[in-house]
Amino acid sequence: MDQSAPPEDALFWRDEVLEATYWMLGEGIEEAVAPDDLRGFLDADGDIIERTFADLHDRGLVRDTSRGYVFTDRGEKEAARRFADEFADIQGFDASHTDCGPDCWCHDPDHGTDACPSDHEHHGHAH
Repeated sequence: MDQSAPPEDALFWRDEVLEATYWMLGEGIEEAVAPDDLRGFLDADGDIIERTFADLHDRGLVRDTSRGYVFTDRGEKEAARRFADEFADIQGFDASHTDCGPDCWCHDPDHGTDACPSDHEHHGHAH
């Protein structure tokens, strides 16, 4: 991930931060992601990352903890979709942390009609 967009391109940076955060949390690299944690992955000024996290917080996609940001349910779903879309065309891509597990929110009856983030085709799946 690199700074291939100007700092004012909020949508670009929103995608980059969501995807990098999703990857770090999904792989167990971090339990919560702080802006400093992404500086090694994103070629962006620290202010851009901090503003982006603030924007994601305002949009209800992340919540702040004492260790950094974690996803809300809505944020995790959005990040999973963007992550899968971004890397779907890479031959041999292993989306292991986007695969459904026993703790996936999609097992909650309240989300029974929502597409699971592991369903890359968005056709739903049986549990």
